[in-house]
Amino acid sequence: MTGWKAPSHTSRDSPRRFSPLHRLPTGGAILCFHSITPSRSDEHGDAHLSLDDFVSCVGIARRWGEFVPLSELIARHRQGRSTSGLLAATFDDGYAALQGEFKRFVERERIPIAIFVVTGAATSGKTYWWDRVDNLFPRTPGERWRRFEEVCGVSDAYRAGQPRAYGPLRPLRQWILATYAGRWPRHLEDELERLEGEVGYKTRQRAMTFAELSQIDKMPGVEIGVHTVSHPVLPLLAEADLQKEIQDAHDALREHLENTIPVLAVPFGLYDERTLRLAAAAGMVASLTLSGETLGSTFQSSVPRMCITKTDARAKLNLRLLGVPSLLRACVGRRPEPFPALPSATT
Repeated sequence: MTGWKAPSHTSRDSPRRFSPLHRLPTGGAILCFHSITPSRSDEHGDAHLSLDDFVSCVGIARRWGEFVPLSELIARHRQGRSTSGLLAATFDDGYAALQGEFKRFVERERIPIAIFVVTGAATSGKTYWWDRVDNLFPRTPGERWRRFEEVCGVSDAYRAGQPRAYGPLRPLRQWILATYAGRWPRHLEDELERLEGEVGYKTRQRAMTFAELSQIDKMPGVEIGVHTVSHPVLPLLAEADLQKEIQDAHDALREHLENTIPVLAVPFGLYDERTLRLAAAAGMVASLTLSGETLGSTFQSSVPRMCITKTDARAKLNLRLLGVPSLLRACVGRRPEPFPALPSATT
């Protein structure tokens, strides 16, 4: 796929509405968001920003750079051209909340966005297990939650071994990632529904359907990327299954949507050398990670993104865009690992 080019509507010759006050000196950056909720929402989950927080993030980012389509930024990155002062906004999982007020905001502000779609969820607008769990936990008494984990099969090794800094839901999440490659098992669906019934709450976060995506797809500056069929931990899959997750998702997107780009956003940010190699074999020109780094000057097999969450939406964004965390690690001699640690009882 070395001949892939950014779509014509992403040309650098197109007029820009905004000019940054300062050029981002660290090679530009790709920001990763998920769902954008109304400012008043009873939904939990750290990855779901309020619209107010997202608007603030846009304002902070524009102090340092200019938002351009993702395909344009990746094309420049692959060609070894400068990406300094350029930013891209991406949204994982294709949430239905990206309609309505959020859609009107990005249209009004002319912010190009790339939405990474889980095609299995888009067939019917399904909810994701992590949102269901996030919304159940604070509404469930501690003893009942313990019984729920026991029925699911979460071992004591996961309860005792997870870093406390990641919170009380970490053992269940890591157990699902490690044991079922990140897919909620069908035999536990009844138990999850039973708990939702007892608590009296079902998450309102869900994926957009293909019909809804087709409306978003018509917006100027919108691109649709690959987030696999079922959002698994790709390194834990057999080679054929891994490649099928990517290729089938890409095929489905091209069948339903016009502005599909051959770019993979790695589910859960978990990948290894084999993942990158098979993604390229499946036609992906780039695989986006969640390493938290800014863009470098040379093209690599993986492209870093910064995941923006509720806890660091505004306070840390300036420092991250300036590459301060990387600088601090370099000062103390800490070299980044080549790949993220896979889920286990102690990671």
